[in-house]
Amino acid sequence: MSMQHKRNVIAVDDDEINLMILIKTVEDAGYEVKSFASGVEAWDFLQQHPDDIDIAVLDKMMPGTNGLDLLKLIKGKPSLKAMPVILQTGDVGVEQMREGLENGACYYLTKPFHPGILTAILHSAANECTMREELMGQMSSGHARLIGLMQEGEFMLKTHEEANVLAATLSQAAIYPEFVALGLGELLANAIEHGNLDIGYDVKRKCLLANSWAAEIAARMNNPLYGNRVVRIRMDRTPTGLHVVIRDEGKGFDWRRYMYDNNEPSRYNEPNGRGVAKAMIMLDDIRYAGDGNEVHCHIGLPAYLSMSSGIQRSPVIHS
Repeated sequence: MSMQHKRNVIAVDDDEINLMILIKTVEDAGYEVKSFASGVEAWDFLQQHPDDIDIAVLDKMMPGTNGLDLLKLIKGKPSLKAMPVILQTGDVGVEQMREGLENGACYYLTKPFHPGILTAILHSAANECTMREELMGQMSSGHARLIGLMQEGEFMLKTHEEANVLAATLSQAAIYPEFVALGLGELLANAIEHGNLDIGYDVKRKCLLANSWAAEIAARMNNPLYGNRVVRIRMDRTPTGLHVVIRDEGKGFDWRRYMYDNNEPSRYNEPNGRGVAKAMIMLDDIRYAGDGNEVHCHIGLPAYLSMSSGIQRSPVIHS
């Protein structure tokens, strides 16, 4: 499992049997679990121990404070809002799933769930926690001052570690740096994995289910066919912030499939495929060009930084 330490999971379900299955699956996957039969009790615990839980698994349909209510409470509290949330439910309609995802859920788990699917989703959520921690570790106040002085810049990278450094650096001048860093991190990871390393949706899903994702990344990085490719990033200052263009050397992908406004409800029950949609929430004005090898996004800056430099450039958006 790709974790720096054993992750802690909160499981909330008013159905005793389903809660027991959840607890066993989470523990068998190698995680610690704290369980509750009601949303009210779970919320009381989270407020008192905001640093003790890494991932939440919530039943959407519960009496009183249901899973969707609890999700909104979590995402509305600054100390908890970055926590990956998995919503489980028996309703599988697109609108119902979209409601949870648009309120901040990272994953949807339909009942009855297969333990292997939940395990893979937990691994994905744990990897997300690790990525967030690495990004936060890269941040410093000096980065904000540096980006505030830059008019334009070009960068080149190959690895996730390099992507984290760049995402953390560019985001530090933003109004909400943590979310910008995560959004940029998703786009850069997509360029590396699905672009340069040519790892498709189905391959990534199989790797996550088999817990072999890190090994697959390492193998392709060591393959000259993929490992020598680079991701190029261009940054230009605009009157309101930074315009960022990310280009990879892959064959492209159907990016429209991974937006929240698609009609593939079965995809919401998968452990992968939400990076683009999450980035759209965290960043402004994301636009893909061509076959998906190039993506443009905007990072809004505080007024004092946007106005602190001289010449302003207008970005060119390719259709």
